[in-house]
Amino acid sequence: MKKRRILFFIFLALSIAINIFILIEGAVDASGSSSQSLGITQFIINIFKAIAPNSRIATDPEFAHHLVRKLIGHFGLFGVSGILTTLTFIFGHTDFDKMKKRIVINSLALGLSVAVISELLQLTAPGRAFAFTDILIDFSGYLLFGGITFLVYYLIHRRNQKKIKEETKE
Repeated sequence: MKKRRILFFIFLALSIAINIFILIEGAVDASGSSSQSLGITQFIINIFKAIAPNSRIATDPEFAHHLVRKLIGHFGLFGVSGILTTLTFIFGHTDFDKMKKRIVINSLALGLSVAVISELLQLTAPGRAFAFTDILIDFSGYLLFGGITFLVYYLIHRRNQKKIKEETKE
């Protein structure tokens, strides 16, 4: 029980940190946001130039930059948030079997809320705009990685419950 509580606080701190980071990034102006992702973009372009020199990513920097911003900046960051937030809700409840639905609902509600708020914050940032498609990309990353995290935990929990039942029968 003590281990579970420690894990809850670790995941809570990490979840808060990643979600605050996402919200702060939503308020960064267009030039700041663009310059932050340019280093990653250049790194990926260099990799593609080495392994697939004729690919669109290697030959079209604007396309590569757009892809990096959407896949890493939106889908990827929200994927990390989905993992950490889902684990926070899982370890925040002592009775997983009773609380499965509440864990899923709370996690999804928080993920969607952060996605919407981060896009609304962009309305205040010079050169940026609200984009419904970004909310869909954000929430898709959150949903995919949070869902995988929940499923893996559920399967491990179920296997452990079966072991306990088998041991008590003997």
